[in-house]
Amino acid sequence: MYGGGGGDPYGQQQGQQQQQPYGQQQYGQQQAYGQQQQQGAYPDQQQGYGYAQNNAGQGYANTANTMPPVQNQYSQQQTAAYRGYRGRPASSNRARPRPPHVGAERAYQQQAYGQQPGVGITQQPQATSTAQPYQGYDAKATGYNASGYTQPPPGPIRGGVSQVTSQMQGMNVGNAYGSATSTANNGGYSNAAPMPETTNQYGHGQQYQNQYGQQAPPPPQPSAGGRMPDPMQQGNQQPAPPQAVPDYVHVCDPQQLSLTTSVLPSTNSTAQRAHVPLGIILQPLAESEVECPLINFGSVGVVRCKHCRAYMNPYVTWTDGGAHWKCNLCNLMNETPSGYYSALDTTGRRADLSQRPELIHSTVEVVATPHYMIRAPMPCVYFFVFDVSSAAIASGMLSRVCSAILSTLEDLPGGKRTMVGFVSYDSAVHFYSFLGSQPRMHVAADLDDIFLPEPRGLLVNLHEYKEKVQSLLQNLPAMHGKTGDVEAALGPALQAALDVLKPVGGKMNVFSASLPSIGKGRLMNRANPNKLGKPDEHKLLVPATEFYKEEAFKFSHNQISCDVYLFSRHYTDVTTLNQLAKFTGGSTHRFPAYYDPKDGADLHRLIVHSLTRLQGWESVIRVRVGKGYKVTDFFGNFRLRSTDLLTVPCIDSDKAFGLKLDLSEKGVETPVISVQSALLYTTSFGERRIRVQTMCAPVTSFTTHVYQGVNSSAVTSLLMKQAIAMVTTSSFEKAREHVRKTVTALLRSYSYTSNAYTGQQLQLPANLQDLPLQCLGMLKHEALRNQSIPSDQRAAVHALVYPMGLAGVEISARPRLMPIHQLDGKQLPEEFELSAAAVESDSALLLDNGRQFMIRIGNQVDRKWLHTVFDGADSKAITLKELPADEKIPVAVELERVHQVLDSLRSPFHKGVSVILEGDTDEMYFFGALIQDRSMGEQSLAEYMQFILRR
Repeated sequence: MYGGGGGDPYGQQQGQQQQQPYGQQQYGQQQAYGQQQQQGAYPDQQQGYGYAQNNAGQGYANTANTMPPVQNQYSQQQTAAYRGYRGRPASSNRARPRPPHVGAERAYQQQAYGQQPGVGITQQPQATSTAQPYQGYDAKATGYNASGYTQPPPGPIRGGVSQVTSQMQGMNVGNAYGSATSTANNGGYSNAAPMPETTNQYGHGQQYQNQYGQQAPPPPQPSAGGRMPDPMQQGNQQPAPPQAVPDYVHVCDPQQLSLTTSVLPSTNSTAQRAHVPLGIILQPLAESEVECPLINFGSVGVVRCKHCRAYMNPYVTWTDGGAHWKCNLCNLMNETPSGYYSALDTTGRRADLSQRPELIHSTVEVVATPHYMIRAPMPCVYFFVFDVSSAAIASGMLSRVCSAILSTLEDLPGGKRTMVGFVSYDSAVHFYSFLGSQPRMHVAADLDDIFLPEPRGLLVNLHEYKEKVQSLLQNLPAMHGKTGDVEAALGPALQAALDVLKPVGGKMNVFSASLPSIGKGRLMNRANPNKLGKPDEHKLLVPATEFYKEEAFKFSHNQISCDVYLFSRHYTDVTTLNQLAKFTGGSTHRFPAYYDPKDGADLHRLIVHSLTRLQGWESVIRVRVGKGYKVTDFFGNFRLRSTDLLTVPCIDSDKAFGLKLDLSEKGVETPVISVQSALLYTTSFGERRIRVQTMCAPVTSFTTHVYQGVNSSAVTSLLMKQAIAMVTTSSFEKAREHVRKTVTALLRSYSYTSNAYTGQQLQLPANLQDLPLQCLGMLKHEALRNQSIPSDQRAAVHALVYPMGLAGVEISARPRLMPIHQLDGKQLPEEFELSAAAVESDSALLLDNGRQFMIRIGNQVDRKWLHTVFDGADSKAITLKELPADEKIPVAVELERVHQVLDSLRSPFHKGVSVILEGDTDEMYFFGALIQDRSMGEQSLAEYMQFILRR
């Protein structure tokens, strides 16, 4: 393990505070599990370890302090990616454009410098008097773009939004100028002159200089209600926020680190008037187009602030000719180490700036020194726990899982250091040893006294024992194929796996086909349909026992993460079993009533992705913020040790965390505030690293500045995590009310502060225009909506959505709707409004909510196309045809194009494609996902906008 840390043997916190479900951790010191906290193991400590093994961090001394070449990473104009800018061609009468700042991919523009491989940045940044305007993150286009397809050009709003506009006009919530036509700049809620768009969401200040002071403002005019606007609240009379980011700095990828608003309030009074939820969304290993520079400080050691322990970053201030530097988080003046000294040029920048990636890039990885280690970096360890009861055999789950693992053996990270091990269970626990000529199975029938049958051979090097591992996976389904055992001793199997992994740690993958029924951890059926939809429904989502939480704390202490896969057709108690994943940085996936012909391909894809994705081992995270702000709550899958240290035994590219920010009583006294995340982890190839991500944002006393920096995707993600956490501590109603009140207060405050409310009209700028619909999407989401949903189903959705990043939460809260019956094979079809007005009998529409595809087919769809793409087109059992495995077999163009669209949108977490015919009873699920209409007991978009305008 890396460092001691807080936690008693079963994770109980000191005093009266307890670990809260879904990441609402209470502050307070926690005792160490079996040891006191040691100095030096965590990102905020540099010294304290007296030794490190000789082979720890091999190659550290030979790692050059260079930045890898980066090509075309900062474009000069925004890139329209499918999940980013969702423009529409003008040909459709039902399409609505989505603003360019929304989506899974964004583009940002920065000044790029010439670079030579192996040397780093070689061109000295030129001194400039003004910052370059921030134009969004240059993300990699996905889907069709990867194959040469293009994004449709943006087009005017038609159809669906026009209908909403007309509805709103009927309620006196319409166009300020009386026109029935809407524009993309005002979000479709009115057609008054568009508000100035804010292009900088991540700290650049140049656009404010362009936006304000260009001409004398017009005199203030009274609103329709006779109210004179406050001159101090008129945007064109306010001073611009200070510039926060130097023009030569490359900012963080917003998918990895985002603030809910890039202009933070300086006082509690401003924050209370703005009503913007303040927080951070952190997904440190999220995939990015830009390669992260690797920094090796060598003999100098990792350069950090002596007071707050912040890492060197582009936002520090250099003084005394470079002899001292001022920390941008705590403002302490630090002496520059002699080996790190460089003179300053006439602009105050270091002369070696172009050779110091950590002073140019906001995201870097630092090679950790031996002071950050108490043992050699661990290898990649994958351990599998199989349910081999009759339910697992009959469903085909065991065969599919073994097949998927077999297919990944060549691609598992870690190279020749990778280790694997296996345990299975039914009414007994089975160990598998690889020391003999053939794999051997040891049966432990005494579930109350689990012990290892032999000291070696249960966890082996994959490279050395690959053939035996393959043999076991190929024969395991047949070994248990004739079993009639219906019991499931999951608890004892977990204890057995812990005993095997305890010396090294690793990634545990648990596959369960039935409710644990014997031994420790036995669970009972708690399903109670009478409580669904009632005020005390949330009690069904409270874990039934502390056993799995206690085991999870033991796993976390021993650097073991746990992914849980559930397959039962009956009640499984997802809430309780999810504790294994929640407190170890893992994931929980549910395939209810698993049937291999239907679910096998989705399960195979998910397992392959989970085992081969970017992975960090034995990791801890600490987030620091500048003076005046503090982190007061955490959301995500982790264990909180001490007051602000997140322990994540295995962190992957899909894991995200939410952090709530609060102002101190005195507020912020500096013109800018900095946020820095430090992830200390071991790479899959055995190197200890620190991923440092720093963001700098201006502060302001003007609420209009705060609104202009709002990132609606980050707000939605933070609110969703908070609401899920509130469900188990309060109730569903309080969680829904939290979302509704937060968004409503923000929009109402904006309308008053920015004078956007005149009579019965509300004008929203580009960065806020999606927030009302995203609010409705959260309220109508399966995780929160007021509807009778089985507790297992609800808990599985919570487990899936809670650790998601920006892109995942956004598509989950606001699905995609697009036609697929007239595809051209060159670009994705335009998206339609999420309204029944866009659904017609002559169309086939695809609905994607990030978890499942639904295809709704109208009665008047062309029959030839229907029979070409679907099997059983004339029956209720209609299904989408699969592409043949043999590429030489000819495929209809129409079918191939439909699969191209699905492949472009599909994530590893998608499960199934449901085909619904017009008039079917299942059509209610399709229309229930059209969140712009009244459904699920919640308002329509037009009604919600009218509700906001009620003062």
